[in-house]
Amino acid sequence: MVNAKSKSLSKPSFVDYIIWFILTLLCVSTLYPFVNVIIVSFADMKDYVLQGGVLLYPRSIHFDSYRYVLRHSGLLDAYGITILITVVGTLINLVMTALGAYVLSNRELPGRNALMTIIVIAMLFNGGLIPTYLVVRSLHLVDTLWALMIPTAINAWLLILMRNFFQGIPVSLSESARLDGCSELGILVRIMLPLSLPIVATLALFYGVGHWNEYLNVVIYINNPKLSTLQMILRKMYTVSLEQLDGDSLPPPVETIRAATVILSALPIIIVYPFLQKYFVQGVMVGSVKG
Repeated sequence: MVNAKSKSLSKPSFVDYIIWFILTLLCVSTLYPFVNVIIVSFADMKDYVLQGGVLLYPRSIHFDSYRYVLRHSGLLDAYGITILITVVGTLINLVMTALGAYVLSNRELPGRNALMTIIVIAMLFNGGLIPTYLVVRSLHLVDTLWALMIPTAINAWLLILMRNFFQGIPVSLSESARLDGCSELGILVRIMLPLSLPIVATLALFYGVGHWNEYLNVVIYINNPKLSTLQMILRKMYTVSLEQLDGDSLPPPVETIRAATVILSALPIIIVYPFLQKYFVQGVMVGSVKG
């Protein structure tokens, strides 16, 4: 009787097949645009025109678009600037967020509830574009890369997320360290952060992706074209005509150039994300429920 019941439970029902079919359609509809961009980036004019831009598989592989994009003046410089902003900015974010989260995780901190109220208000309501720009200009950060890193040093939501994670660590560990003469900074560096790799990786991914996709702040604070980021070059590729771009006299199709630029701009994040995915999921789930 038990075996018959287990067999009936293990056999997929008609509803299960419908659910699998819907999920398959959702996966295909989600993945195909990205796969199509990859295929288009390797296509030539003939294939692209014959298929009307909708390529299901590559008929032939050409690297002309990638060569053209890499020769574009400013792309490699923009790559270097974007990498610099991502690395340095993410380090600043992690240091500032960790310091703030550690202080707020102390339940005996005077005025802790008032500080948390201010942070929540700052998370819901910002100062506005004009006041923020006036502050950045008064600090002489306009037309510098610091304008893309300092004003966004701490994200209120991520600060709360890390603070919740710190509160989930047993207080006895920090108390024992204090009895042994360890300073507060030593407790943070030697105890709290090594035990918080999931949330650190989560915040690093959030902050890193934010810096890598930086566009609006570049438009607002950066006037020097030599400080353009990768997203600015990507935007330029989508707005100007081929005659305005540097390259060969007979360039590849503009659509393949745009597709190649998109792939080159997204490639680093695609490479890094699988290594952080495990910590990312764990950090979001644990940090969001502990408090």
